[in-house]
Order: sequence, then structure tokens, then C-alpha cells
Amino acid sequence: MGILGGIIFVVVTFIAMLTYPGGYNFIEYSFSSLGQTVINSTPSMLNYYLFVTACSGAAVCLIPFLFAMRTYFTETTSFKVLSWLGTLLGLGAAVNLSALSIFAGNLYGEIHGNTTRLFFILIMLGILCYSIAILKKSEYENIYAVIGLVVVVICFLYIMGLFGIMSDIIGSNLWQKISVYALVLWSVFQGYKLLKVFD
Repeated sequence: MGILGGIIFVVVTFIAMLTYPGGYNFIEYSFSSLGQTVINSTPSMLNYYLFVTACSGAAVCLIPFLFAMRTYFTETTSFKVLSWLGTLLGLGAAVNLSALSIFAGNLYGEIHGNTTRLFFILIMLGILCYSIAILKKSEYENIYAVIGLVVVVICFLYIMGLFGIMSDIIGSNLWQKISVYALVLWSVFQGYKLLKVFD
């Protein structure tokens, strides 16, 4: 499900970029601009629905993925705490991922902005919990923890940009792309690991 959620998001947002009224500038435009109901003075409900599909599809896939991942960290109390905390934070992130797409930025700017910030904060903290658990589990390769920690740093820097700290560099729409694709890669790598574990 982690792999599927990543594929859904990448493929559907790519389609939304192709159908973007007036052409989509990958470096200058944010992902959120794909989900506006009006783009360049043109009604764009197709793009809105595509963006909702991309984000909500990824959010739905994230839920069973997190519960499956949690079952691999149950041997000790510290594993249980870290995995449940990581799962609960991830579930909160999933809700906000879907919400940020449903509440289009051009209509519900404040709600869209808050749910976007909450998504990045919660998913970053959830990945941090799981990365710590992976480091503590000797039979789980540390490369998966390293990937998680790199993603945490990337997201942390983007969050700082969202709050106006060094926003000219790390708050840019290009850095947003880096952060989002890093999250997609994390879910794909972890999904691949879980496939091997449960096989």
C-alpha cells in the first residue's frame, strides 16, 4: 500500500500537470496550485478532482501501510510505543493530506495552509519515530533508518520555510517538490521492505 500510494500520487499529479490551464511550471508552481478550482481565470474542476484523487488516494493507502508497519515493531514496550506513536502521527498526517486537497487554496486559503503545515509536521514526526525504531531493531537494515532520517531533515527544512525561516530558499515550491518526492520515496522503500518481511 505504501508503494501504491506513492504511485497514485505521482501519476495523478503528473496528469494534473499536463491538464493545467495555461501550462504548469514545475519549478515555480506549488503542488497546491494543481488543486485550485480556478486557474488563470479558467474554471479547472478537472484539476481540482485530480488533485483530490492524488492526495486522498495516497492518504487512504497510508492507513493500512502504517498499521502493517506497526506489526513489525512489537517485541518490547519501547518498540510498541514508537510504532504506535509513529502510526498515530501518520494517521493524523493522512487526514490532513486529504483535507488540504479538498479545501482548495483559492477558496479556503487558511484551512488549506493549516492542513498543509499539519501534514508535513505530523508525517515528519511519524517517520522520525519509525526511524528510531528501525535503528533500535538489529535485524532491520539501518539504511531504511538513514533514508527516513534524511526525509525528516528535508521535511524539517521545508516546514521552517513554511513558517518564514529562510523561506526564500527552503520555502520555495521547488523545495516543496523535493520534500514531497522524498516522502514518496520513503513510502516506496519502506513498502518494499515490508513486502520482503511479510513474504
